[in-house]
Amino acid sequence: MQKLLIEADEIKTLKGRRYEKYGAEFDVYKIDKKLAEKTGRREGNYVTVQTDSESDTGKALYSALHSFVKRGKTALVVGFGNGDVVADALGKKVVEYLKGFNIAGSRISVFAPDVGALTNLDSVKLVQAVADGFSPDYVIAVDALATAKAQRLGACYQFTDGCLRPGGGVGSGSVLDSAALKTRFIAIGVPFIISAADLGAWDGKGYYIPYDADVKVDASAKHIAKALYDCF
Repeated sequence: MQKLLIEADEIKTLKGRRYEKYGAEFDVYKIDKKLAEKTGRREGNYVTVQTDSESDTGKALYSALHSFVKRGKTALVVGFGNGDVVADALGKKVVEYLKGFNIAGSRISVFAPDVGALTNLDSVKLVQAVADGFSPDYVIAVDALATAKAQRLGACYQFTDGCLRPGGGVGSGSVLDSAALKTRFIAIGVPFIISAADLGAWDGKGYYIPYDADVKVDASAKHIAKALYDCF
C-alpha cells in the first residue's frame, strides 16, 4: 500500500499550510516538478485531514473534497481493493454506501474492479475503459493506504489530484492520473496498516492492522461516501 505523503522525509522540511477546521487538522501541500522528483510522488495538490473523536469528520471531509471539485459536475467513483481483506476493503465499502444513497439519476456513478491478483486484469485499464465510455467530469479513486504512526490508522484522510497506483504496495499496477484518464482525477486514501518496525515490534518484521479495523474501515467509508454524495 502507498504511504501518506505527509510522512515522506522530504515533505517534513517544507512549509506546507496547516490549519484547524471542524475540530480536524488540515495539512496542505503543493508538489511541484522538483519536489516530485525527490519524493517519487506525482505533481499535484495534497490535502491531509487528521481527525479524532472530537472532530466533525463529515464536515471536514466535505470541506477538503470541495476544494478539489466544482458543483454541478459528474463523477465516476472507483473503489479499489479486496473486499475480503478488512484492511483493504475501504474502496469497495465506499461504493456500497454510495449505492445506498440511491444514486440513480444523480451525477455519481460507481465502479469497483477486483484486484488484479484475482482477475489477472490491470484494474487501471478497466477504469480507463469505463471512463472513456461515460466521459465523467471527474474520476475519483478510493483506496487504502499505509502509515508510520498508529494514531493515523483509520483517522487520517488524504486527498490528491496527483495520482494513484493500485497495487503499488506490491509493486504492481499502472498509474492512474488525469493524463491516463483524459479527465480530472482525485484520489482519496485512508491508512489501515502499519509496519511492525514503525510500531517498535521486537523483530521489526511484518505488518499490523488495528484490532478494530473493521469498525474503522466501515466508519471511514461512511464518511467518505457522504462527502462524495453531498459534493455532487
